[in-house]
Amino acid sequence: TTSMVVVVRFFREARAAAAIRSPYICDVYDSGRLEDGPPFLVLELLEGESLYERMTTVRYFDIPTTIAIASQVCRGLTKAHAASIVHRDLKPENIFIGKDEDGALLAKILDFGLAKFYTPLNGSGDVKQSRLTREGAVFGTPAYMSPEQVRGQGAVDHRADLWALACIVYECFTGRTVWQTEQGVAMTFAQIASAPIPDPLVYRPDLPPSFKGWFDKALDRRIDERFQTARKFSDELILALDPSARVDTSGASGTSGLYPR
Repeated sequence: TTSMVVVVRFFREARAAAAIRSPYICDVYDSGRLEDGPPFLVLELLEGESLYERMTTVRYFDIPTTIAIASQVCRGLTKAHAASIVHRDLKPENIFIGKDEDGALLAKILDFGLAKFYTPLNGSGDVKQSRLTREGAVFGTPAYMSPEQVRGQGAVDHRADLWALACIVYECFTGRTVWQTEQGVAMTFAQIASAPIPDPLVYRPDLPPSFKGWFDKALDRRIDERFQTARKFSDELILALDPSARVDTSGASGTSGLYPR
C-alpha cells in the first residue's frame, strides 16, 4: 500500500477481469478499499488447486488432460484478447484446476494484475496508464516470458501469452520448465534470447512426432512466425497430438473449433 503504482495495478486487475466474462477466467465481483485504507478484491470462490500444485503431485500429464487445460485456457485468452487485454504473467500458479458442474476438469485463468491494455482505460491519452505500462514492461515470471518481454519492448501483445502457454504445455508433458532457471534471471533471459529450443520428445518419446513441430512454431523467436491467435494455437495443438481430431462446427458459445473424438 506504500506504492501507488502497485495499488493502481491492484485495481487494474479488477477492471481487467470485470471486462471479460468467461467460464475460463476467475470472476472478480467487487473491489474497493477497507475503511482503514487497504485495497481489496472480492473473487469467485474456487474449489480445487493451481496447476502448479497439481504439477507437484503429477509429474507427467497425459494428452487428454493437457489438451483440456490448454484449450480451456485458450478460450479464456480468446475472450481477454478480444477485449484488448494481455495477461502477461501466465504461469502454472495462475491457472486454477477445478471441476465443472458435471465433474469434468475446468481450468480458469487467475491474476490479471500485470495485464496490459492496448488502449487507455479512460480514453484520454492516460499518462498514468503509459507509466504503468512502461514500468511493467519487463514484469512477468522469467521462465515463461517471451523474447519481446525479456527485451523490455513496449509493444508486447497477446502473442506473449501464447508463448507462455506453450511453455506450460511443455512443462505439463515433461515435468520440467523449458529453460533452466537455477542460475538466476540473467541466465534465464540469455536462454530465452538465444539458446536452442529443447526437444520435448527427448523426455516424452511417447508423444507424436508432430508435437515437436507444433512446439517449435509456438516458441519461434520471430513473433510473426508463431501462432497468431489463441484459437489457432489450440486447434493446431489438438491436431498435433491427435491427427484424427474432428472439427466441431456447432459454434456453441462462439467457441467452435477442434476437439478430440
